Amino acid sequence: MTSRFSGQMVLGKRRSALVVALPAVALIGLATQPWARGRTGDVLSAGAIDVTGGRAAPGAVGLAVICVISLLALMSGGRVIRAVSGAVLVLSAAGALVLVLRVALRPAGVVAGALSQELARTTAPDATGATTAWGWAAAVVGLLLLVGSLGAARSSRHWAGLSARYERAKPASGPRGEVRTAWDELSDGADPTLRDGPDPA
Repeated sequence: MTSRFSGQMVLGKRRSALVVALPAVALIGLATQPWARGRTGDVLSAGAIDVTGGRAAPGAVGLAVICVISLLALMSGGRVIRAVSGAVLVLSAAGALVLVLRVALRPAGVVAGALSQELARTTAPDATGATTAWGWAAAVVGLLLLVGSLGAARSSRHWAGLSARYERAKPASGPRGEVRTAWDELSDGADPTLRDGPDPA
């Protein structure tokens, strides 16, 4: 559900969950696919080399998971928790996008780095590389994740709190306005447990 507030589009909780959770889960899934493919002239390696997203940018996967966790806190927390969770959500989404773009824009470096790790070398060999369709798809999904996170964080400032059933019940007040506890009622000979029970038949 969406509504307009002060001339801005405000996303409801359900739509905010969709625009954040879907790209976050999609990014995690895309990390299992090759984002870069290339070759190197090293004599110890032969043929094409595929580098998956999880290997090329493991931090992007971790940040996508943090986005999901921050979303849960954003949906269930109070005003202060929503403010903190919204900031963490946006920063995590932005970080994930940066890491994905680093792979997409530097495929040769990614291939060379992956090969140097395989061969346990301190210097990366010369390599050629290209970004796969999976890599570009991950970049698009990362951008959608950032846009969705910005919308959810901004909209959360206008969300209502939790339902009244989750709020702590307030003690009854006395005739002078003083707060009465269950012990006070027991002292007067009343049973406070009967107040919430069914009416006597």
